[in-house]
Amino acid sequence: MLLLLACAPKPAAPGPTAAAPAITVEKPEAAPIVAPTPGLNDRFLDPEAALQPGEVVADIGAGTGLYTAAFSAAVGDDGAVYAVDISPVFLEHLRVTAADEGWDNVQVVEGSADAVNLQEDSIDVAFICDTYHHFEQPAETLASLQLALKPGGRLYLLDFERIEGVSRDFIMGHVRAGKETFAAEVEAAGFTPDGQLDAGLTENYLLRFLAP
Repeated sequence: MLLLLACAPKPAAPGPTAAAPAITVEKPEAAPIVAPTPGLNDRFLDPEAALQPGEVVADIGAGTGLYTAAFSAAVGDDGAVYAVDISPVFLEHLRVTAADEGWDNVQVVEGSADAVNLQEDSIDVAFICDTYHHFEQPAETLASLQLALKPGGRLYLLDFERIEGVSRDFIMGHVRAGKETFAAEVEAAGFTPDGQLDAGLTENYLLRFLAP
């Protein structure tokens, strides 16, 4: 059984014409890049965030597919992963990688600025890593995500702590609001808070919510 992973800043898009990260049409400022290495995520494993074989997971803002690969292995042949992004470069990269790596349980989905474009009651888990702060229409996007989640489905939100006088200048300028604001937005969309998990990171938090 593989588990949900906390995440570091995403690698740059493949190729020389890299597009902005998922769920945004603006090009963000350059971020520090942490290249994946063997065992990178071992210290981020959390039993409270376990994925079960056979579950259906949506990787919202899948980017290069770093976590899509882990989720594909976790849910197995009886499960499914929707890799959602809005960047044409990332979408094409995900399709090619899925074919090359044999991710038969992965379906690449083109999202939009106000919707994840998934069918109603189609997923058990939604994972949003370093992407929510890019949402241009968070209320509308969350509404579409709530429809996609089955009743009682889990939403994991991992993003940067934004604390005046504590967070780096990059975070203060790049992330539009802090944890309390983002949590309030998710609750306003109808989700029930279900605790904060230990992500093992100094600059990030991991919140869990349940769909109605």
